[in-house]
Amino acid sequence: MSIIERVADLLGPIERANSKSSVPGEKGGIPDLDTIERAVSEITERSGIPEVRKLTAQPEARARLARAPSGTMRTLRVDRDQLRRQSMITPDGERSPIAENFRRIKRQILANVANSKPGAPANLVMVTSALAGEGKTFCAINLAISIALEMDYSVLLVDADVAKPSIPQLLGLDAGKGLMDLLVDRRIELAEVLCKTDIGKLTLLPGGTVHQHATELLASGAMRELLREMAERYQDRIVIFDSPPLLAASEAGVLASQMGQIVMVVETGKTTEAELKNALSRIESGNIAGLVLNKGEGPGLEYGYGGYGNAPK
Repeated sequence: MSIIERVADLLGPIERANSKSSVPGEKGGIPDLDTIERAVSEITERSGIPEVRKLTAQPEARARLARAPSGTMRTLRVDRDQLRRQSMITPDGERSPIAENFRRIKRQILANVANSKPGAPANLVMVTSALAGEGKTFCAINLAISIALEMDYSVLLVDADVAKPSIPQLLGLDAGKGLMDLLVDRRIELAEVLCKTDIGKLTLLPGGTVHQHATELLASGAMRELLREMAERYQDRIVIFDSPPLLAASEAGVLASQMGQIVMVVETGKTTEAELKNALSRIESGNIAGLVLNKGEGPGLEYGYGGYGNAPK
């Protein structure tokens, strides 16, 4: 974590305690320099990093602190009623077949993280499908919410279906800039486009502005650096990517090459064996965490959309 980021993390609680300083976009304004200087002084004493004070003498450093991550990240309220209408997991909901099914799915994901092997970070998890309309976004959201209820993990849900981003709408959120904007404009920092949610450990990175060169941006060095930051900055973080369908968009294959785990959603009665094999041939088989059989029927699966279960590998 950089020196400025450490100061930013400290600014969060100080800012909330100061009624005259607030998050941009809410009542009030950005933290004033007195608040920043107090934060700098405190972190300098705690960490023994004398160069922090020198940095704040620079106008650029002062500007970065004024839009520090802890101060600029919005907190959005997820629409629980909308989740229920869509038969999704709610953090305060009763036990249900769908919640139990996603508990089983996440156990495999978390076990792979705990026993990770050399290669792409196991905490980068992509949820995809062969075709559109198989329920991958539904599964990505439910998997993220289920993991967010864990005691030992936090979740970053990334709307990586950048041509047709839909996660904010499904959660009842109003999101602005996101992943594409980060990759296009390197002056934008990750924390500026992240959205905290009121589901305690769930944070959202929207897809952002649709871009005609999305595939190239996802294959860029900027994306690799962003993935490294996502994977390494917080040890307890699981990053869930809602990916485009593998047979419908070239972005999916590019993204898959950088993932540690891939969850393939298969709709019962729709996806043919040939289509599934074609989709699987486009990704590294060693990274496949499992298949999620979607909209199937059977004991314990009749719920909402028809049920969701973890199919055998």
